[in-house]
Amino acid sequence: MEFTPDNLGVVVCSHVRDNLRPILLVTHYDDGDWAFTCGRMDHKDDDSEYTQVGVGHLTNRDRTLNAISGLARGYSAERESVGGRWMRYPDPA
Repeated sequence: MEFTPDNLGVVVCSHVRDNLRPILLVTHYDDGDWAFTCGRMDHKDDDSEYTQVGVGHLTNRDRTLNAISGLARGYSAERESVGGRWMRYPDPA
């Protein structure tokens, strides 16, 4: 399964947006929104660290993201490195 449509908007942290860090944490919120982040906790506590991009920009950069395209709403998936095994769990938020 792959992410479709390519113009699906997802939230990313500045590290992912600027291609400084890989995507290691993905959350599919109960409302259907998605967040693709580096998984680290060194972000500011305001919205300036986050922006929306088309998911196609991310999957073109890292095709392994398609492995979690079927992630259920209310769940997160985390991995230790690009190509690593995704660990899925209910999102506590």
